[in-house]
Amino acid sequence: RLKFYSIIRKESERLTHLINNVLDFSRMDAGVKEYNFDEADLVETVGSSLEAYKYQISDSGFNIESELPGEPVILKIDRDAISQVLINLLNNSVKYSDEEKYIKVKVWKNSGLAMFSVTDHGVGILEEEMKKIFDKFYRVSTTGTKETRGSGLGLTLAQHIVEAHGGTIDVESEAGKGSKFTVSIPLG
Repeated sequence: RLKFYSIIRKESERLTHLINNVLDFSRMDAGVKEYNFDEADLVETVGSSLEAYKYQISDSGFNIESELPGEPVILKIDRDAISQVLINLLNNSVKYSDEEKYIKVKVWKNSGLAMFSVTDHGVGILEEEMKKIFDKFYRVSTTGTKETRGSGLGLTLAQHIVEAHGGTIDVESEAGKGSKFTVSIPLG
C-alpha cells in the first residue's frame, strides 16, 4: 500500500506542477500575470523551496547538495515566482538525468547581483539546441525524452519570471556531462 501511496503522491505533485505551469503560461501569454514584489531573503526563499522539494528529489535517488551563504541576500522579489523558477530547474535536472543522479543548488552575491544556480550531471544539451530551450513547448531531444513527461513550458516560464525581475537566466551545458542554469537578479 505504501508503494502505491507514494506513486499516487508523486503523480499528483507532477500533475499539479504541470497544471500550474500551463495556467501561469496562459496568464503570461495574455499579459495578465502579476507579481508581488517584496523585500525578501533569497537564501531563505531558495532554502525553503529546496527543503520542500528535497524529499521528492531524494525519493528519486538523487544526491542533492546545497551551498547557501550564512548571511541573507535581501532583494525585491516575488518569492512564489522565484520558488517556481527553482522548482522548474530542479524538475529539469531530475527529468534529464541518467545514472549519475546529482544536483547542486548554490546562492551567492556578485557585483550588485543576487545569483543562484542549479547544476546537474545529467544528459546535457547539444550546442545547437541551446538557443531553443527557452522557446515554448520545446523539449530537448534525447534518447529518454519520449519517456520524459512535461509540457516544454518550464524554462519558458522560468525565463519570463526572471526577466520580470530585471534579471537573466543563463545555461552552460555539454552533452553527456550535465547542465548548469544560473539566475542573476539585480540587488538594487
